[in-house]
Amino acid sequence: MIDRQDVIHFETRLQEANKTYIITVAFLMFINWGLEAMKWQYLIRSLEKMSFINSLIAVFSGVTVSVFMPNRVGEFAGRIFYLEKADKVSATLKNFLGSLIQLSVTLITGVIAIYTATFNGILDLNDLISSRNDYWFLLLGVVILLLTGLILLRKFKHRLSGKIRYYLDVFNEMSFKEGINVFVLSTLRYAVFLIQYYLLLLAFGIEIDFWLAATLIALNFFIQSFIPSFALTEVFTRGATAVYLFADFTNDSAAILAVSFLLWVINLALPALIGAIFVGRMKFFKTSENE
Repeated sequence: MIDRQDVIHFETRLQEANKTYIITVAFLMFINWGLEAMKWQYLIRSLEKMSFINSLIAVFSGVTVSVFMPNRVGEFAGRIFYLEKADKVSATLKNFLGSLIQLSVTLITGVIAIYTATFNGILDLNDLISSRNDYWFLLLGVVILLLTGLILLRKFKHRLSGKIRYYLDVFNEMSFKEGINVFVLSTLRYAVFLIQYYLLLLAFGIEIDFWLAATLIALNFFIQSFIPSFALTEVFTRGATAVYLFADFTNDSAAILAVSFLLWVINLALPALIGAIFVGRMKFFKTSENE
């Protein structure tokens, strides 16, 4: 649990952290979002050709917009308003597809981490899972609804209007090879994020086996994927979950909180500030000014 003493030591731990590791994590932030920009550029290429630089600017702008929305759902808005020719609805569906594949990486890795943690007796997940039964059932319900909806849409596609069929083709046009390419980019991004987390653990003096840390980090990401949150409050939920998961392996809760906070600053707050520089260039704002 997080207590007052943890908060008191929080600033001290930030000052004592290994700066070399922190600089490395900051550099990896550009790799992280660069991979996301490559993924967006790849996903959107059938609708509009976009340079990597423009794709990266669009991605950063999306982060800025999403900061004020639950579960960062506004990322697509910052991206599609940089498009000149592509249909906005189709582009939104492309972004949804990319997000879905990224989420699948988190869920698959999380399931592997649950199996590993349980099999090796790393920690008892019964209390953790039972305390979030609502989220588990909600996720199961959403997955069932999505699968049922996709099956029904595919089965009765011929009865839908031409415009709806056109938009549904956004999902059908992706080949197996293309899907694998997007999955690989998503996996690489996940790996970068995991390495960032581990390097920050080392930066704050938490010596822990890499594979043990990777299992706990994957569990943290997995659990957080079920919890509704705003980007501005995400740091607290991630920190609290991390403290719980690492409790059996370190009693330095302040360091765990500092890791979560710094990771949030580097991977979300800093990109949001960068994106704020470019938000004014979004087509939406240009149109508004002309009007």
